[in-house]
Amino acid sequence: MNVFLARQPILDVKQRIRAYEILYRSGYTNHYSAADPDEASSVVVLDTFQHLGLDSLTGGNPAFINFSSRLLAMDIATLFPSKYLVIELLESVESSPEVLEKCRELKAAGYTIALDDFVYTASTEPFLEVADIVKVDFQAADCSELADLVAVLQSRGLTMLAEKVENWEELELARDLGFTMFQGYYFSRPEIVTAKRLLPLQLICLELIAAVNRPEMDYKEVTAIISRDLSLTYSLLRLVNSAAFFPRHRIESVQQALVFLGEKEIKKWVSLIAMQQMRTTKLDAPVITSLVRGRFSELLADKTHLREKSGALFLSGLFSMLDVLLQRPMEMILEEVHAPPEVQQLLLEGSGPYEDIGSLVFAYEQGRWGDMEQYATRLRLEPEVVTQAYIEAIRWCPGSLD
Repeated sequence: MNVFLARQPILDVKQRIRAYEILYRSGYTNHYSAADPDEASSVVVLDTFQHLGLDSLTGGNPAFINFSSRLLAMDIATLFPSKYLVIELLESVESSPEVLEKCRELKAAGYTIALDDFVYTASTEPFLEVADIVKVDFQAADCSELADLVAVLQSRGLTMLAEKVENWEELELARDLGFTMFQGYYFSRPEIVTAKRLLPLQLICLELIAAVNRPEMDYKEVTAIISRDLSLTYSLLRLVNSAAFFPRHRIESVQQALVFLGEKEIKKWVSLIAMQQMRTTKLDAPVITSLVRGRFSELLADKTHLREKSGALFLSGLFSMLDVLLQRPMEMILEEVHAPPEVQQLLLEGSGPYEDIGSLVFAYEQGRWGDMEQYATRLRLEPEVVTQAYIEAIRWCPGSLD
């Protein structure tokens, strides 16, 4: 059985990652033939999470996983530690006595219960007695009725999670109403009022990225830039002398380190270290998302006709949220770092030779499986290859950059 698996970050009021919702489905839509969707889902959950481990998949954060009535009855939840699992009841689950009793048992065992796409009605009201977290869809909610719903939820002491928050105005509204958890793609659409002044280290990082992405990289130029900053010099020397590279003789200069690494690895290291050093926000989510996108794009490219362009595709994913991290217009940033034309075309216009992989990465990340399968088919990628690349990208990316 083919498995699609993606994760979406859930953030707190300070926009720090506190959990991930796990999106999963077995097989392509056109090939899905299971007679019992619940049975298929249970197989996916068991095989995937037992094989990967929730801790590996979420970096130690709790995982929100969708549960139907059938999955509740099968006691699937108890296979996972309560510390790492949030049981998210689908909106299709009915508040029957059996379901409510199962929820009480799970709460007594230490599990957290979340209600997905909650709409307050006479039939859903009983769930508020067993819930810990209530998710409200901001794309479907009636703004005029939100205040009344919030009053009900707050009176019961429930944690409110605003989901499908897609712009700054919706985020501000959710905050003002008292929501303390957020999910959506608002952080990829930053509120850019003015182009903020960059700090000295950030300027060095931009200069460094531009230098390593010139058509012919000048080792002396790159050495001179790195040598101007102690933290960059330290990071580079620490990297090349680590067990991962294990040089025969200890490397003690920036120039030696650069020659030892070679141009491809230099570009990768510069992109990673600069991404962490030059962010002006304190957001973990955009940094981690950028790193996963970069690695995911690179791994997919290696399996297609674009394998010779895997480095540029790594940059495409890595640079995809620079406007968020630096709070400056993307076009201005890409020009400053001398991003390759194809990368600029993808990130600014969503077109060009990298369009299929870029679109596949975004569709997979968001759980838009129908769109994802179209791009995978065009790239001649099997579903297991795509999923494995995504999981490898998550494992490669550090869980926290603080």
